[in-house]
Amino acid sequence: MLVAFFLKTNAQLYAPDTIDSLITKASKLTDKNKSIFIISKIYNQSEKINYGKGKMRSLFYLISDYNYIGNEKKALELSNKLLDLSQKEKNHLYEVRALMKLANIYANSNFYNKTEETLEKALSVSKNLEGDDYYVAVGNIYRCKSIFEEIKNNLPKQLVYDKIALQYCLKISNEKIRQNELVTQYTNLASSYSDLEKSDSAIYYSRHALAISKKINTPVTEANALFGMARTYYSANKNDSAIYYYKKVLPLVIKLKNPNKLLIIYEDMSFMYEELGDTKNFMIYNTKALEQFNSNQVNKKKLTDSVSNQILVDKQKEQDAKVYLIISGFAILIIIIIFFSIKLMIRYKKIKELKRITEIGLIEKYEKQLHEKLEIRNSEKELTTVSNISDEKENELLKKLNNFEKKEQYLSQEISLSSIASAFNTNVNYLSKIIKTHKNTNFNGYINELRINYITQKLRTNPEYLNFKIAYLAEECGFSSYSYFVNIFKQQTGLTPSKFIEYLKKE
Repeated sequence: MLVAFFLKTNAQLYAPDTIDSLITKASKLTDKNKSIFIISKIYNQSEKINYGKGKMRSLFYLISDYNYIGNEKKALELSNKLLDLSQKEKNHLYEVRALMKLANIYANSNFYNKTEETLEKALSVSKNLEGDDYYVAVGNIYRCKSIFEEIKNNLPKQLVYDKIALQYCLKISNEKIRQNELVTQYTNLASSYSDLEKSDSAIYYSRHALAISKKINTPVTEANALFGMARTYYSANKNDSAIYYYKKVLPLVIKLKNPNKLLIIYEDMSFMYEELGDTKNFMIYNTKALEQFNSNQVNKKKLTDSVSNQILVDKQKEQDAKVYLIISGFAILIIIIIFFSIKLMIRYKKIKELKRITEIGLIEKYEKQLHEKLEIRNSEKELTTVSNISDEKENELLKKLNNFEKKEQYLSQEISLSSIASAFNTNVNYLSKIIKTHKNTNFNGYINELRINYITQKLRTNPEYLNFKIAYLAEECGFSSYSYFVNIFKQQTGLTPSKFIEYLKKE
């Protein structure tokens, strides 16, 4: 109806009150593409009558919509536009909001120094606000700080910032605004407690968020609360409950077109169905996860390029118009980059290499894993039709497996059932049967057990390993995926890597 209204009255100029009302209605639309179309028209109307508040509100909701559908490149462009406009209008509220949007984009693009700088600037500007505007702004800033600490894996500080954010949310006097903020904050608190493996507290706050979202009754709020509930149960290894809530939220997320949430849902559902032995659903969600991952990677590459260019533009704006100062600025920048690169090279060499492998080869990894799982399942189905292996052949393969273990060849990320079978001069069915019979597991379970035994032995006998990052330990024992390593480690030892290390340090 709103779209038809705009098409009919496109040439008409609206009064500020009408513009404010239209923005409010458009921001509540479930279809974000339709919302973007309408609010863009409203922005143009605001520009025609030079209505500053209308332009700023329009830009703010456009940024939120573009963020939600995964177009962060456009969100970055509009966030900078909102920042410039709010500073010209001397509107501190929208200046803080623009800085918060930028900080989130910088964090998602791994520009951590820029993120911290922007958050501190937002905190400084927020001191000019009063009442609910101040409480909402500062609550959001500390919420963003919490998310940033989560990215850096600083879990205790993450929880501290979330608790500070909650205190500001509770001070908001407007009930509707307070409820909206509390849904988001309770969901964040649940995530922090999940990261600290305090599942009871995580479930407690997730339920609070879900209860409040039902009172608000908007698609986005409901989707966020249901998604948070599913993630909480997934982190607590309560697969049945996690699947239930993921199935409830999936249609909403598809309708809202949120690519990041879709990828998480597909990946988690795939992993849970694999654990449950449901091959059919595993294949369905694993395929969807791969497709969504490919799509998200394209958008992430565009965003990273845009942020890099934006940072360079910002640095150029800070320089004087004179050529020699611009050259000096670039020279200083290059010196700083070289200095910090040399200083951090040794310490972060392994982590940077892992990140490079992840960025360049993650698509191939997904395809390889999918192919490997299919190959293993096919080989296991065919085991009943394989002829009995002679004792001589069986002993020969067992000797080769023992030699394979002694040489620690299982640490290679390129290892697969077919590659080992080829090296052993046998077929995958024979080799799979030998592993199943003598190792009492399938190929993946066999390799994962060897890798986890290797890294736990290193942690017990080499104290320096206790100080290494989890990502490095994953790569050291042959895992290319950080999250997969953590899941397998917990399956094998009953503890996460961080808890295992903490236990060893206390001995």
